[in-house]
Amino acid sequence: MKRQYSGKKLVIVIFFVMLTVAVLCLTVCGGYALYNSMQDMMTYNRVALDLYLNDLVHVMGDMQNFNEDVFANDLDFTALSRENRFVSAAQRMQVEFNLRHIIQSRTQGITGILLFDTKQNTNYYWFGSDFLGGRVNTKTIEEMRAIRSLWLSDGAPATQRWVSYSDESCTLLMNAFRKRDLYLCAMVDVQACAARENRLEGSGFAFFTRDGILSNVSGAQENGVLLEDMLSAIDGTLFKRGSVIVQSRFNEEMGIGLCGIISFASVWEYLRVYVIMLAASLLFICVLFMCMYRLLRKMLISPLNQIIDATRQIEEGVAAVQSETNSLREMAEIQEALAKLVEQKVTLAKENLCWREQKEHALLQYYQLQTRSHFFLNCLKSIHGLTVQGEREKTINIIGMFSNHLRYVFHDSLNFVTVQAELDEVRDYFGIIEAERSDHILLQQNIDPDLLDFRVPPLIIQTFLENFNKHNAQGGKILRFGIHIDSVEMEGRQYMRIRMTDNGVGYSEEALQSLQSQDGLFEQYHVGVQNLCRRIDILYHGQYEKAFFNSPCGGAVSIFYLPFSAGSGPKQGEES
Repeated sequence: MKRQYSGKKLVIVIFFVMLTVAVLCLTVCGGYALYNSMQDMMTYNRVALDLYLNDLVHVMGDMQNFNEDVFANDLDFTALSRENRFVSAAQRMQVEFNLRHIIQSRTQGITGILLFDTKQNTNYYWFGSDFLGGRVNTKTIEEMRAIRSLWLSDGAPATQRWVSYSDESCTLLMNAFRKRDLYLCAMVDVQACAARENRLEGSGFAFFTRDGILSNVSGAQENGVLLEDMLSAIDGTLFKRGSVIVQSRFNEEMGIGLCGIISFASVWEYLRVYVIMLAASLLFICVLFMCMYRLLRKMLISPLNQIIDATRQIEEGVAAVQSETNSLREMAEIQEALAKLVEQKVTLAKENLCWREQKEHALLQYYQLQTRSHFFLNCLKSIHGLTVQGEREKTINIIGMFSNHLRYVFHDSLNFVTVQAELDEVRDYFGIIEAERSDHILLQQNIDPDLLDFRVPPLIIQTFLENFNKHNAQGGKILRFGIHIDSVEMEGRQYMRIRMTDNGVGYSEEALQSLQSQDGLFEQYHVGVQNLCRRIDILYHGQYEKAFFNSPCGGAVSIFYLPFSAGSGPKQGEES
């Protein structure tokens, strides 16, 4: 058998799968877009590191080249570095003027140049517009003195290489060349370099050397980034504690590096718009799918539900389908068509029921009238004989029993009678045949008294008594006809069992085959038992059981199993 599916559940499954696929695709695409955005941000960060570090390295290289050129090729610098006995005062003034002019022409932006000697006979400095604020004041003068003292101290750093200098107010990179007692020191203001680029100022970028962090020390500390982390992230990416991304670039020649620190808080600030748009898109798709599901469910499933409800209501025997008014034109047309269908069905059902009742009634009347007249003629002859003989009392009794029998035989076959009424008819009939026969017939009854009010089809017992009387001629044998009525249970249902036995000749093979097949609907002869079975079929619509067989000890056995209905038989009429 082909497997059946629920349309409603199938629609739900299809929409759930579509929604899941749509959400999954959007999530994957959104996640991929966020991942690419993250990669783009990290790539941009690396490019920025290269750009800003190269800019600083270029400045440092330019200043270093200037120092080297002055140190190696400038005659004024060489002359000024000699003892005073070799240079006159006029020459010294001219030399210092030339050096100051050269220094002023080469300092710009974030750079500064300091010229001094050990005897403090020469002390000159010049710096760009961004170096230490770009103005000569007490603070800058003190810084220059401190730098000069550093180079002249016993623990002075090495010359001709870049070294870092830091105090509370500034962070500088210095490269000094010394010839005899004369120093030429080129300086780069690291904080000014960071401030010159708006992106570097106050951001997650920090300049560093292998000895320490030069700028944005507080930012590195807040994110828990150490110098070791910056050195580990050179030319790579370091994910620290799952909350900070560290990227670094380092120039070995100049000994300076630049680190980019990306916190996930800044990542959220950068990707927040994308995440919000993705969440809004997911929500919109879910809402859209729910609206589409409700609409299609209303258009596709609701008609099916209405048809199912209408079918159930029709089965329950309603005269009109009850449904809510729908605003959709197509749904209203379906409801109207269902209403018309129910109306037509009710009309046809009534016509069919009326036709079937008429047909059943006609058949029952036909079966009932299809009775041979020999018994009636014999009764009339018996009454005539008793009247001639002057047997007045017997004549009156037989006339009364015969009258009851006629009334009962022509009872409307669509109405049921009680078991008690059927037994009364059996006693009347038994009295008639007992008066006609010269031999003896015993009538044995074993009846459950609780079943006397159970309604049964008329003649259900009398027919078999009449059949027994007809097929067993008079003789010396004592005949017995037994009636047994009780209740039994079969397959979970309660039945009333009517069992009739006798010790007569029994059923012939032809009669048993005819009773089993029930052929010959309008058979002219042997109609008694067959007509009874056909009437029971009509009245119970086949919802009963029967059995006919011959007893091993001789005689016929007839059994009927009639279904109970709340302790009584079918209620299609009252006894008349």
